[in-house]
Amino acid sequence: MPKSDKPQLWPKRYVLLPDIHYPYFQKAAWKAVLDFISRNRCDGVLLTGDQLDNQNVSHHTQGKPLLRQRGGYQKDIDGFIHDILNPLEKLLPKNCLKIFIKGNHERMLEDLLESSPELEGALDIAKNLNLKSRGWQVIEVGGHYNLNGILVLHGDSIGSADHVAKKLVDATCRTSIMGHVHRFSAYTKVGVEPADKWAGYTMPCLTTLAPQYARGRLNAFLNGFGIVESWGPKRNNVYIPIIFQGKFSYGGKTYGGSR
Repeated sequence: MPKSDKPQLWPKRYVLLPDIHYPYFQKAAWKAVLDFISRNRCDGVLLTGDQLDNQNVSHHTQGKPLLRQRGGYQKDIDGFIHDILNPLEKLLPKNCLKIFIKGNHERMLEDLLESSPELEGALDIAKNLNLKSRGWQVIEVGGHYNLNGILVLHGDSIGSADHVAKKLVDATCRTSIMGHVHRFSAYTKVGVEPADKWAGYTMPCLTTLAPQYARGRLNAFLNGFGIVESWGPKRNNVYIPIIFQGKFSYGGKTYGGSR
């Protein structure tokens, strides 16, 4: 059941959910996240990009009919509402902050419009998911959200490869959190003033660790998500739980699986 709807100033807890890539989400990891939200106060949820994989309309699968499904885009929209949004929103308090950040896989829809402008409006993901009426604030591709002084973004504008957390904090000169790379890393940057200290974090993912496109190649992907606990203006602690076989521990409690 949702926790108390009574607003409070501090402390606050925010849950950051990276790279679901529906319909290729890791179901056991997702259930563990819902278990955590159901048992803890949640003042905000941020979907940090690549909520849907959009393989059925991706330019990467153009001319590859075996990788597309008839009616696949609408099926993914309906499935995301049923499997992700509805169970998540059922657990959230009424006044919960809800942020939907578009990632590069949401950008695939915009790329498609360049060659098929007649589809404009039909591929509006915010409209198709009824995000406005559901109370979600949408951050467009390449944008970010300021979470009590922490910059939250998808991260495709930063890139991938090695040392991404360093690239992130070097680019923003702010404490920042991103997804996109499907693995955890952290880096601290300092400036010339004593207070100039920032940390950059990359989060794991909530999708499969063996994507079809990888064709069995090894990767460093991990399942996990982010938690930000704020205890004053621009005073935060960041936690990145790693989910192993559908379970993780936090604060002395275990979540996911059978308890």
